[in-house]
Amino acid sequence: MSHLTEEQFERIMQDGETQEAHLESCQLCRSRLAEKRALAARLKSAFANVSAAPDLADRIRDSLPADKSPARARLVSRIFDIRAHRRSWVIVAGAVAAMIIIAPLVIDMLTPSPAMAAQKALVQIHRNNLAQHNGFFAEAQPEKLAEYFREKLGFNPRLPTPEQGLALRGCCVRHFQGGVVGSYVVDTPQGVMSIVIVTDRPETLGISTEFAHGKHVFWKSSFASNNMVSARIGEYSYCAVGEISHRYLSELLSRLLIEEETD
Repeated sequence: MSHLTEEQFERIMQDGETQEAHLESCQLCRSRLAEKRALAARLKSAFANVSAAPDLADRIRDSLPADKSPARARLVSRIFDIRAHRRSWVIVAGAVAAMIIIAPLVIDMLTPSPAMAAQKALVQIHRNNLAQHNGFFAEAQPEKLAEYFREKLGFNPRLPTPEQGLALRGCCVRHFQGGVVGSYVVDTPQGVMSIVIVTDRPETLGISTEFAHGKHVFWKSSFASNNMVSARIGEYSYCAVGEISHRYLSELLSRLLIEEETD
């Protein structure tokens, strides 16, 4: 099951529409909904308490230099015009003050949660791999890819055996969450996927829906039309990312888990 989209969250917030079945089983979506509701309450409170002082126009006029220049006369005339339309002035001043108060809240609302940021970064690594940008090492031989990873990262990640329609396209070292991670690309009968190897556990990446496939346990999620499945192998999480079904992604990771068990 995929997580709720921003449009679904908006309908829940605006119309009271519920996604009870999903929310009951998904801690991540419950947390995100609670954050959105708390932010909405803060915005409402900020607008309710903002007002401009009724004597604001008088105080501005009194603070002007006491001279009789034409410029001052025009300025005073303008202030009296504002005073005559004090109601409009108060509304405008109040709106400006409200914007000053709510700007940090809006920025907070637009800033993705750490889990969403992690999933976005994983998808971006996959897209960069497909475009073969920034030092992508194009190589189909598993031995050469293993040598590349040993040199760059100091360990040998699990690589699938090129068979049954699988083919390695290459690999790359990418920046992720303030560190450096390895990733490689696999051509499959269902499409192209990237395997990104990170030390973070799947739940901290927002890949938090646990499911079983065969005798193994996996975690899954979706972001920006891409599906993700993660499996824990030793000290690393192997995250399969691509526009491919969760089932197929988990089948490929199952091969890596079986190889781990037979070593």
